[in-house]
Amino acid sequence: MTLLSDLEPSTATRPPRVAVADVPGWPLDPRERGDFYHRPRAFPDTVAAWRRALARRVAQEPRMFTMVPTNPAEDEIRQRIDDGISHLREIARIVDVVHGTPDLGNKPDPVDELVYIILARKTREGAYQKTFEALRKRFGCWDELLEAPRAEVTALVHSGGLSERKTVSLYGALSMIRSQFGRCTLDPIRAWPDNDVETFLCSLPEISRKSAYCIMMYSLGRDVFPVDTHVGRVLSRVGPYRELGLSLDGLDHKKLQAVLADLVPPPLRHSLHVNLLVHGRTTCVSRRPLCDNCDIRKLCGYYRRTEATRIAGLGLPTVVDLFAGAGGLSTGFRRAGFRILAAADRDPLAARTYRVNHPDVAEDRILVKDLRSLRKGELRRLARRRPDVLVAAPPCQGFSHAGFRSKRSRTGYRLAGDARNYLFEEVVAAALELRPKLVLMENVPGMHSAKRDDVSFLEAAARMLQRKAGFKTAIWRLNAAAFGVPQDRIRYFLVASASWALPSPPQEEYQDLHRPGFDPDGLPPVTLDEAIFNLPVRDAGRSGAVDRADPGPGDTSRHRRYLRKFRLDTSPAVLYNHSARYHNARDLELYRLLSPGEDSVHAIERHGRRDLMRYRRDVFDDKYYRLRPDRPCKTIVSHLAKDGNGYIHPHQPRSITVREGARVQSFPDDFVFCGSPSDQWIQLGNAVPPVLAEAIARMFRQALVARLARPTSGRHRR
Repeated sequence: MTLLSDLEPSTATRPPRVAVADVPGWPLDPRERGDFYHRPRAFPDTVAAWRRALARRVAQEPRMFTMVPTNPAEDEIRQRIDDGISHLREIARIVDVVHGTPDLGNKPDPVDELVYIILARKTREGAYQKTFEALRKRFGCWDELLEAPRAEVTALVHSGGLSERKTVSLYGALSMIRSQFGRCTLDPIRAWPDNDVETFLCSLPEISRKSAYCIMMYSLGRDVFPVDTHVGRVLSRVGPYRELGLSLDGLDHKKLQAVLADLVPPPLRHSLHVNLLVHGRTTCVSRRPLCDNCDIRKLCGYYRRTEATRIAGLGLPTVVDLFAGAGGLSTGFRRAGFRILAAADRDPLAARTYRVNHPDVAEDRILVKDLRSLRKGELRRLARRRPDVLVAAPPCQGFSHAGFRSKRSRTGYRLAGDARNYLFEEVVAAALELRPKLVLMENVPGMHSAKRDDVSFLEAAARMLQRKAGFKTAIWRLNAAAFGVPQDRIRYFLVASASWALPSPPQEEYQDLHRPGFDPDGLPPVTLDEAIFNLPVRDAGRSGAVDRADPGPGDTSRHRRYLRKFRLDTSPAVLYNHSARYHNARDLELYRLLSPGEDSVHAIERHGRRDLMRYRRDVFDDKYYRLRPDRPCKTIVSHLAKDGNGYIHPHQPRSITVREGARVQSFPDDFVFCGSPSDQWIQLGNAVPPVLAEAIARMFRQALVARLARPTSGRHRR
């Protein structure tokens, strides 16, 4: 792996470097360092053996794992287990970033830990730590405590409460240990197998399985998982292994200990226990959990249920999102005050990204299916009511000037023969079934220029809506940069209304430098540098899907202009998807030669380095391009899944990261993309910028309000 630790950006105020956070206890395979919520690609030996045992348990306990089908295939069980593992692994990684797996004062000596645990029962942390130190100061060893009068011991532990009971527990446990080993030591059990250690510790007076596991984990280094009240509460709310139908509702911490003991992968047990304990004390408290301050809330079943219920009760106008992808349109409409009733996409990883980032949408309202295979009435049953708005962004690769159409002379590509180019017909069919008041469909300019029988595909979609559903239609050409998105991204929007009035296009606030005669009085467009200036420096090849967020000081006026205005700086503790891909030495040398705004032609003409070029100039004349920091970025495309040579960072010798691309696309910082980096780039490149979607959604909401306020005549009643 090539690391460029000696390279720094040329900006005057340099963001800090940050260490890449790995999964605690589980070193990731190099292939998955940039993955988020992706099925594990490789398993440590201890996890592989544990996983096989868990698969057998799942097959044998259908009452516990209620979503496992009868006589399931082994591969299906393992796939569902792996989804559960990836869920827990991401939670472990995030809470480690937030809480740092702190030292809770537990003791390396197992007898010390035993005493520490007895003193800690139903007692504040500071109080039982103080009591432990008082006992340690008074007695040189625990054998001396057994020789002391009980009244003295009771007095010493009195400040922590429950002094009589704790004294009885101390004498009982220490007496049994001395009887077994001749003195108060547990060193002999260090060589025992886990089962024997657990059996012996649980035989001590008032030592539960959870307490035994604490001693085994903290003092003996065993891979066990203690479940106390806090850990049990957090996991009950999170709901691990949802894919298997596991329910933890209504179980107390003792029953949770029995259920969860073997459900956490061994390498995660120590860090997950410690961090969930802290999380339960500070954030996921018993009453009124602080969900707004919780960094794992999007992965938490409790938060998702309460958020979906809360949003459903607000009486907001409603949306159904088709070809939803990661959810750029939904994000914008939600920010404009809409409720998303349902969403559908055929890509399971894009649907996972959508699900994670849209907790207000119930999970059974997110359909993973090819819309062409829907049964009659299926969409209506999914939405459960007539939506106010239907939005859709069908795949655009068939229309893209950068895709097959640009190479048709070599590939023989024909528009009429590409089934993807007719997916707009599914949008029309959905409009007929759902009968929304308004329809919005987004696509690339090629859908408006590509024609069949002298009619563009976009116009064909408009005519179908007019003829089959009686909609009024309009076509908008919008550049995202004109609405504050730091990216020149020109897209066409088909707008349709079931009433006589169409929404007005959103008002351009920023200058569109690609539109002839742009308004000189408009705000200057937001630049790439304004979007990414405070993200930490990354070296090529340094990958990390979840890191500690440590933004640089930056320029506060620039920070306020973009990130604050559009509420994008939303995750102060955690940085997601800031993973820099590997580049070979030849590409890195070429990157260093280029100044912002230069491409591969400049490298040849200005530096004479034709030897650095790997691509034919007649096909890829701008294959390499270093982005300009002082202008909006060029369009973020899904081709970034293959390479980033056309998107070289303006200050650092590497291509941009997914997080930087997300900033350019106007996604908030707490919007996390799932899957591998390639999956993430495809989702990001296909998405509608949320800030642009929000501007459109505000106009749609105005139209809906005006429609409600307008007297209904018989002629326009539907």
